[in-house]
Amino acid sequence: MKKTIFLLSLFFALWGISLSVFFVFFDIKDLTEFLNFIVFHSNPYYYSGMDIFVVTERTSNSSRSTNIALINLFFYLSFLAGALIYYFSKYKETKLLVFNYSLVFLGSIIKIFSFISYFNIDKLGIYDGLYIVITLLYIFISYHFLTKNLNSNTIENNQLIENNLENASNYKRFLNLFIDSFIIMVIAFGFITYSEKNQLLTAFFSYLKTTFGDKFGIIVFFYLIKFMYYLMFESIFKNTPAKFLTACYVTDEDGNSPDFSMILKRTLLRFIPLESLSFLMGKNLHDDYSYTYVINNKRDPKTEKRYLQILSISFIIMLVVYFYNLSTTNHF
Repeated sequence: MKKTIFLLSLFFALWGISLSVFFVFFDIKDLTEFLNFIVFHSNPYYYSGMDIFVVTERTSNSSRSTNIALINLFFYLSFLAGALIYYFSKYKETKLLVFNYSLVFLGSIIKIFSFISYFNIDKLGIYDGLYIVITLLYIFISYHFLTKNLNSNTIENNQLIENNLENASNYKRFLNLFIDSFIIMVIAFGFITYSEKNQLLTAFFSYLKTTFGDKFGIIVFFYLIKFMYYLMFESIFKNTPAKFLTACYVTDEDGNSPDFSMILKRTLLRFIPLESLSFLMGKNLHDDYSYTYVINNKRDPKTEKRYLQILSISFIIMLVVYFYNLSTTNHF
């Protein structure tokens, strides 16, 4: 199974990287129905944002360019790094892989909701059916890997060594907040961009703006995404993508898996103004009043530091590439 996980992860990563740069080499007008399905619907996940523009054709009077979603490419590069680290560590280091399979799970859930919003039984074709089958397969694979194969340091294992449980540091809590908030913003941005092509989403955003105003309508939408994000991940996995990456998880006060009511209370408490930063003052309101804790998985500190260094450097490189591309694009 470990070799299967490595090969499948390697395939997903290379496939995603290839699809991310597909339009640098191919014009969308040249796509057949089959290629259209492969490019737009078969990738394990897709997250838009921080687009960079690559010139594909230049003439004396003008030039043509295509855009690459830099965030999506960055995630797939981390997927590739995770697969290679998993292999060369003799299948022991799984943090980057579980992070990316949590993105596969999240992306597949979003695809299902998007499909439902577009669903029209009269126009249902063979590619639509295949799309649903592939998406459900991605959900099953990612869920299975996250709960059975890759997340070996589960709550059930750690509850036997309760005296050794260690609270996550403030540094990890801040990193979790930053990464999860970044992903939530990427999802919200994707829906806002996508709403221009979808009547149901357009009507939904119009309702929010009419009810709460233009600015507060967007804020309400962001908080809806945030609520569903935390509730889904922490109720199913006792984790979020960021916590998978920083090797920690949610428990109750006895070190056992918290029940749904505790996770719901924990999620609702996040909406207290400035609550997310309460850990800086020695308090964690959504922990304290839901009787939950964020606990470290036992990891090699040197390996963990190396992970964070690689990710930080990679993210900085992504930002440099994005802003350099933005400045040169505006210049010309």
